[in-house]
Amino acid sequence: MAYARTFDGPDFAPDLAALFRHQLAACALAPDELCLCVTDTAWSPTYASACMGAARALGAEAVQVTFAWDSPPDARALAALCEAADLIVYMCGHALHYRPEIKAALDRGARVLCCMEPPNVLDRLRFDPDVRSAARAGAKRLDAAREIRITSPAGTDLRMDKTGRAGLAVYGAADRAGKLDFWGIGAVQAAQLEGTTEGRLVLDVGDSIFQLARYVEAPVSIQFEAGRVTALDGGLDARLIRDVLDAAGDAGAWNAGHMGWGVDPRALWTQPMTQAPNAGGGGADVESFAGAVQVQLGSNDDVAFGGRNRSRAHLGLCLRGASLFLDGAPMVVDGAVIS
Repeated sequence: MAYARTFDGPDFAPDLAALFRHQLAACALAPDELCLCVTDTAWSPTYASACMGAARALGAEAVQVTFAWDSPPDARALAALCEAADLIVYMCGHALHYRPEIKAALDRGARVLCCMEPPNVLDRLRFDPDVRSAARAGAKRLDAAREIRITSPAGTDLRMDKTGRAGLAVYGAADRAGKLDFWGIGAVQAAQLEGTTEGRLVLDVGDSIFQLARYVEAPVSIQFEAGRVTALDGGLDARLIRDVLDAAGDAGAWNAGHMGWGVDPRALWTQPMTQAPNAGGGGADVESFAGAVQVQLGSNDDVAFGGRNRSRAHLGLCLRGASLFLDGAPMVVDGAVIS
């Protein structure tokens, strides 16, 4: 049985609209702006309705567009809509942050907010200025850094270079011109330079493969050489990781993509396994969990990270109790954010 409220039906729209109003206000949506609400035919229609209602309550103009769920959005339609919008909010199964139409909108100064978590997560991890401050402070340090080192008591010792790659502050509000953000995530992230990740990553018991909503049951050892996985050893979890990367069907799946650490004290490590009526939630919690360190495999070529590794795989591996250093200076020590 489910132990939380359900979120279906029109009666929930006013509650969700109030929540969207909080988030759109954090995105600095102004009365003279146009908010584009993007959804698909398989997504809950309450999201887009709530987004439109919130935008209009803030005095802005709002337009809703619904694409098919089973094919990519038409490039001509998406480009025309994005060209006109000041704030684009997408609530759909399409990864629009990889689309050139979104990049063009960001380049001209539009803001983009991705909203893909269930309402209970969106509510708990709504925009908070303290999370924004922590993410911005960490991103400033990451942006200036060259070398990243990650260690853990389980045996992780990993180094990578990010020279020239942007340090990203992610805090759930697209509040600046040209900013893309993800509602529910509070983290500091960057794409490392391809070919530079070297060393060993060890997933310990209780670490997370969060796209699989799974916690590691026995240690997994992953060896990197020249930015690429060269050895993957362990039990069931190693097999599952291998299956996901093999299923992508491309060489880029086995490359290191991006890294980061969480800064949101509200995030719940156990959210992916919490009984609730909405399946698929919890990725934002694990990624945002304060002090969690992430090493991701696969694509890093979206419009925010700006990497060059293209793949159908995008697999986040999150460690608790790890340490992360920027040019030797500690940012996370034994799972605690210190800077």
